[in-house]
Amino acid sequence: MFVRNVADDTRAEDLRREFGPYGPIVDVYVPLDFYTRHPRGFAYVQFEDWGGSRGGSF
Repeated sequence: MFVRNVADDTRAEDLRREFGPYGPIVDVYVPLDFYTRHPRGFAYVQFEDWGGSRGGSF
């Protein structure tokens, strides 16, 4: 799942905690800017089984 408007101080663990109730999570990726090494403002959350996640909008 693509997640927008992620705050600069958000960590992968924070997203796991927020999205964990919707189903088992396989991976959380918060991309960093190549030069500044700061988060780019978005993230990806990969669920184990998308069909098992509850609800379509979070």
